[in-house]
Amino acid sequence: MAKMTKTISQQWEEAANLAGVPSASLLVVMLVATAIGALVGLLLGGWLEPVLLAVIAGFLGTITAGIVRNTLLIDAWGAAGVEDTGTPIVVVTYAAVASLAGSLAADRIALLVGAMPAVVIGGLAGLLSAVLLAY
Repeated sequence: MAKMTKTISQQWEEAANLAGVPSASLLVVMLVATAIGALVGLLLGGWLEPVLLAVIAGFLGTITAGIVRNTLLIDAWGAAGVEDTGTPIVVVTYAAVASLAGSLAADRIALLVGAMPAVVIGGLAGLLSAVLLAY
């Protein structure tokens, strides 16, 4: 049974040509979410309290990373000849809800560290919030 499972797994991997796709997708999602979170922190840093800033940055970072993952990245993989179905919308929705936990974790880390610029809080919130979406 184990040999058959291994054979099927190898055949599927060869047919789908998925070498490196999960790692590259993970990297793109994390970079996009961090960049959007940092941008939100830069734009709204002086206007909002850090906890609210972290929540907004994490949410927007997660949603934007999900959109990039399901549009641009699928097109890029398709052009390279790799089949990629993207992340289901349900998973993106759950990740957006769960981004609240990542955002609040970023705020708590900022409190523990001390004075952190808003752009760092936003970037950290985007990074921690997109962890569930990444894979």
